Amino acid sequence: MSDSPNDILQQIKSLTQSDSGYIFKTDGEAVTILSYVDEIDIHSKAILEISKMISLKNASLNEIYKSGYFVELNKEKNYVSIFREKILENEEIYYHIVLFWKKKPQDVKLIRSKLTSSLNKLKKKLSEFHQNKSIEPEQLFNEALATIQSVIFSTNADGSEYYFITDAVRNLFGYSPQEIYDNKLLILRSIDEDHFHKFRGFIDKLKTGDVSFVEYRMKDRFGKEHWVRHSGIPIIRDGNVVRVVGTINEITEEKTTQLKLISSEEKFRMLIDTAEDLIFILNGFGYFNLVNINGATALGYMPDEMIGKHFLEFIDKEDESKIAEAFSKILSSNEITTFEAVFLDRFDKPVTFEINAKPMMSDGEVSGMISIGRNVTTRKLHEQKIRDLNSKLVEANRIISIERERARHKINVLEELNKLKSEFISNISHELRTPLASIVGFAETILSDPDLPKETAREFNEIILSEGKRLAKLINDVLDFSKLESGEEELKRESFNVLDVLSEVLDLFTKPLADKEIYLSTDLPGGEINIVADRARIYQVFFNLMSNAIKFTNRGGRIFLILVDHGKEIEFTITDTGIGIPEKDIPKLFQKFSKIQRPGAPLIGAGFGLVTVKQIVELHKGVVRVKSEEDKGSTFIVRLPKQ
Repeated sequence: MSDSPNDILQQIKSLTQSDSGYIFKTDGEAVTILSYVDEIDIHSKAILEISKMISLKNASLNEIYKSGYFVELNKEKNYVSIFREKILENEEIYYHIVLFWKKKPQDVKLIRSKLTSSLNKLKKKLSEFHQNKSIEPEQLFNEALATIQSVIFSTNADGSEYYFITDAVRNLFGYSPQEIYDNKLLILRSIDEDHFHKFRGFIDKLKTGDVSFVEYRMKDRFGKEHWVRHSGIPIIRDGNVVRVVGTINEITEEKTTQLKLISSEEKFRMLIDTAEDLIFILNGFGYFNLVNINGATALGYMPDEMIGKHFLEFIDKEDESKIAEAFSKILSSNEITTFEAVFLDRFDKPVTFEINAKPMMSDGEVSGMISIGRNVTTRKLHEQKIRDLNSKLVEANRIISIERERARHKINVLEELNKLKSEFISNISHELRTPLASIVGFAETILSDPDLPKETAREFNEIILSEGKRLAKLINDVLDFSKLESGEEELKRESFNVLDVLSEVLDLFTKPLADKEIYLSTDLPGGEINIVADRARIYQVFFNLMSNAIKFTNRGGRIFLILVDHGKEIEFTITDTGIGIPEKDIPKLFQKFSKIQRPGAPLIGAGFGLVTVKQIVELHKGVVRVKSEEDKGSTFIVRLPKQ
């Protein structure tokens, strides 16, 4: 006898490495399953509807994949791909073959090339069947029943008595069909006690006229455990269930795998739910598929509130570009990618996570991302505090270093002051003695010589007056210097035009400039330049600098005076072509009690002029600088704030 359609279908399954398949006939609107292999449930509505889509609607594969029936099969059987082919068309009757795969199959053209011979053989066999030439229907029916691995049965309404059962029951329960006919309780007694209530529920549903199925654990006659799927279709007459037909399929391997998977999922769930970190899975579009409890709680949410939402919905907007860059890196690499992300919790409070992410691959393409995030918010705060403390430590060390240097400088200054004080006492004594000697000498001469000519007496009186004024000025300079140094005298701030003060000072020096034939050049801005300062003290600064410039500029020399308004401050510059200052003596210019001896210049005064200038300028929060070259002249620059 030649191969039956079921044998050929089995061969086709092997050739294509498919997981299951069936052959069906369409006659008008009626669809009949003629043969099938492995896990196909011929009573499944999804199978029947997919068959109608293929035969009656001529649906494309894309339409089939998008249908709810294929989605249902995918959930139940994990089918991901389908192959369908019309085998025979005869007098409005069609025969089709359908194959299913749980993994993506080889190329469709390659499948068709492999099946050419088998499909031709199947076409011939079905043609014979259709024409009823060589195979009797009963023979075909018996062949089909003999080759079907599923147990096909027919029972009474409550399943307690079997009218018909195929020989496949031997392989599953270990009993022959006759033994089951003779002892109606054999199958019922095989059902595990803990699962018997499921079978009762299955029977109760059948009694109501509904198609039903149940999965339960049972033991065969040899004590070996099996898992089975028991399906039933009620046969209804006059509104009553008179019989039940169906199948019993072994699903031990499938159930064991399923239970292991459930156990693994439970363990995985327990593991991630006990972890303190944020553990999550994103799908290929960036939406949450899974979030652990502790991770969601850290953001103030429950997992269900985050699942189905996009990752960026929980990210600080300022971090989005950095996250996009990290995601791009993840998609282009199979390695673990580490990046930081600032999440915003339910109350918009930032929470920083250090995330380790790895892409999930399916058929060589990225299907999602699994990630673990460590909450580093506290660590980041501590790191920032450490950085701040280190910064303060550096600053403290710098200040300590400065203070040490300042202390050493103070010691040096004190030593220098002691030296300068000694020199000052010597200088001031000389400065006081000289005018006093003149005053006393000329006064005694006038007093001792009553016949002294009037002109001579007048000349002597003028000398006495001049020396007295000189002595008074020296004493006033000392007192003024003492007040500024001790802080006894506060600045009397007022708003005034600094150009007016400068003009008053220049008017005083018109004659001294003319006497020494010194040319004065000025560069002053037009209009007013108002500053808030002590007018008398600013006058004193200009006076002392102008006096020094004239004093140390030789006859026929030049003095340049410039005033610039810089907006928030003014800059006063006075330059002379005088004898200049030796480079080694420039640092001593503004030291207390110092008096620099310039080449070719007499020692005039007690050395308070420039020290007083510096004190006044600094009291006004300004600065004074000097540039000088010996025999080339000096430049003094004063910068003062306008407020």
